[in-house]
Amino acid sequence: MSILGIEQSPEDSARQTAISKRANGIFIASLISILFCCAGGIIASIIAHQAKSEADAGNIESAERKTNIALGFMIAAFVIGGLATLGQLSRIR
Repeated sequence: MSILGIEQSPEDSARQTAISKRANGIFIASLISILFCCAGGIIASIIAHQAKSEADAGNIESAERKTNIALGFMIAAFVIGGLATLGQLSRIR
């Protein structure tokens, strides 16, 4: 695949594929995180989708940055949701 007439090296192609797969995995996990923290999960889903689109377009650096941001939001959604669930469980007596 060429980008602006420049051929992509095999390493760049492999990196692009890996980032695209990682973004797709984060997208699926962020959909699950919506159950725990709606706002964080939605933000993570949107950013992960953008990262996958960037990777498919060949913008590797931007895709990698957005993937890391989406991962952070997804983890935060799980942590916040888990703490909220524990808080609610501790109130049940």
